[in-house]
Amino acid sequence: MAVLEANGRTAELVRTPAGVVLRLGLTGVEPAFVDRPVAELLTFSAGRPWQQLPVDPEGWWMSRRRDELRAGCRAGPLAVELTLSFDEQGRLSLGLRWRNGGHRRLGDLAIGILLDLGRLTDSQITVPGLIYNDNPSADPARPVPRVGPAPGGGFVAEEDRLPIPGVNLEWRAGRERRRLSVFSRPVPRQSADGAVRYGSLGVLRREGPVVAALSGVLMFDGKQDVRYISKAETESTDDGYLTLLPNEVYDQHLVLDWGPQEHRGHAFRHLVRTGRELFDEPGEAPLNLGELVALKTAAMDSRYFRAGTVAGYLKFSDVVGNGPDKPRHFLYGWTGQALKLAWCDARLGFDHGEPERVERCRAVVEFYLAGSSTRTRGLRHNSYQLGGKRWTSFKWGGRPMVSSRAYGETVADLAEIVALFRAHDEPVPDAWITALTEALDFFRSALLPDGTFPIGWRLDGSPAASIVSAAGIPCVLAALKAVAVLDDPGLLSQATTWLSRYHDQHARTFDRPFSRSTLDAACEDKEAGMYYFLAAYELFRLTGDERYADWTEVAADWLLTFVYVWSPVQDVGSPLREAGFSAVGWPTVSVQNHHLDVFFPTAELLAFGRAADRPEYVDAARTTLGAMGQGIAERPGEYGFQVVGEQGEAVFQTYWQRRGTSNTWNPSWVIALVLANALRIEDE
Repeated sequence: MAVLEANGRTAELVRTPAGVVLRLGLTGVEPAFVDRPVAELLTFSAGRPWQQLPVDPEGWWMSRRRDELRAGCRAGPLAVELTLSFDEQGRLSLGLRWRNGGHRRLGDLAIGILLDLGRLTDSQITVPGLIYNDNPSADPARPVPRVGPAPGGGFVAEEDRLPIPGVNLEWRAGRERRRLSVFSRPVPRQSADGAVRYGSLGVLRREGPVVAALSGVLMFDGKQDVRYISKAETESTDDGYLTLLPNEVYDQHLVLDWGPQEHRGHAFRHLVRTGRELFDEPGEAPLNLGELVALKTAAMDSRYFRAGTVAGYLKFSDVVGNGPDKPRHFLYGWTGQALKLAWCDARLGFDHGEPERVERCRAVVEFYLAGSSTRTRGLRHNSYQLGGKRWTSFKWGGRPMVSSRAYGETVADLAEIVALFRAHDEPVPDAWITALTEALDFFRSALLPDGTFPIGWRLDGSPAASIVSAAGIPCVLAALKAVAVLDDPGLLSQATTWLSRYHDQHARTFDRPFSRSTLDAACEDKEAGMYYFLAAYELFRLTGDERYADWTEVAADWLLTFVYVWSPVQDVGSPLREAGFSAVGWPTVSVQNHHLDVFFPTAELLAFGRAADRPEYVDAARTTLGAMGQGIAERPGEYGFQVVGEQGEAVFQTYWQRRGTSNTWNPSWVIALVLANALRIEDE
């Protein structure tokens, strides 16, 4: 028996009559976290489709060199070597070397490790950006990544699809909870045609969940050789198989981190913290803060539209060749963010002594409030169509629906505009306060029986659906933002109650992670957690209560599971590679939409990091702000845009749509979110 120990963790290789057994545990704690024959953990198949086959070893050898354990065997034509060592933080580095020891080329290989812990009780799985407790809120009718509850299920993706290249398991053992994270250190493989490939990571379902770290083969919904390629779309693929020439080697570099888990459902926080320590690429920041503000301001100015009393910001540009050609309209909240742009305009006006910007903001708010009312008091439409001169909303089940997410965002922005005007002694019309008051009165009357907000309302104020979701959390944020501008002594207490219900529904255990805030993706998504984070931070800011600081920290860590800590190498000749693009700091979107975008609470994460003395959040926020300066047109024609400051909504860093490119779909939120964050960070 050979044993390593570091920081209370133990790693053993034990020779038995059946072969070599791997045991991973904690000093003095039984049973071990992992206790399995190595031959059962390693997998090797040749041929298509790939199979989950253990190796058939032909004898084992073992050795110890200083603080390192080694073991190896031969499995047919392959020689396999396993290396174990602890780093300074007590994390286990696990190296696997596969060598073609034969005289013939080996093709169609699928090799790697299947870390099978056996049956686990009350387990949860996190695969960053892809799997959150197996995505219980994802629409069952859509193809969306899932492991599934039955043996034979599984989801295995390319490593470059994971913001943090790792997998986290959490489970109960007796009275205690346990956690185990498996990280890969991805190594790109470039073929003769310049294409770059990585290994693959995921989870299979046997008796319990099995962490799969493989050489590149894929699985979707238990089916081998299926890749997820776009919104709810898959395709068969022959990609991911490995070829080894005689004496050629394939190396895998894994890191394992395990220990007790105090709070049920929160083990993903260790995944985030360890991942951010293991991957320390600095990322790119091509623009300074002033340049970022100037460019996004130019883009905002090009979207401003006024004709008489009609005033707003076009969701899509009307400049020929500057994004998609769409009917002109204003969109409030979600992918439009018209009132957030109005806040940005006024903020710039106050900061730089440009009263015309303040008046633009005033005109936009006045137009919105004058015409957007539905027949239900306090409920307003989400969109204005310039061509038809009419107010409209979203659709749910073929019928009009006012989105709670979009309406909550808009009411929150209105409250912030009121606060901004008052801070600069600018008159605030009574009608603005009346509109805020009516909106809050509507929210009070429009809850579901469980005390949360529906995904949206019919125009008569009735819920459009009663599904469980986090979509309505922006309504809570709106109430909290309104506390500072309304004379309503009960509002803070009421908003606290509302957020507490969402806390219990989502964040207490993450049995049902944040979901269904992104309106075109019925699933777990970053933006659902983002609004919980913003509301929890606002509640902490208003009260100073450490309980809400804890809520904010948990939400921040959940959001950071969506943020890239490394940068996959793109194919030779691809636009992203040619531009020197780095994915470090970019967030992905949802378990359905696997691209990168700029929707992230960068400024609030930075401010909270400072307030809570969490420098890692400050660093993360600054990295993200710098990253989002990539892909912005600094001159006409760059990145396919005619207006400087424009930026595509989506960056494709993996084989989801067009790997190595960004798009020219540029709804106005891409301007609003970056500009608003940059202006707030200027205050910091």
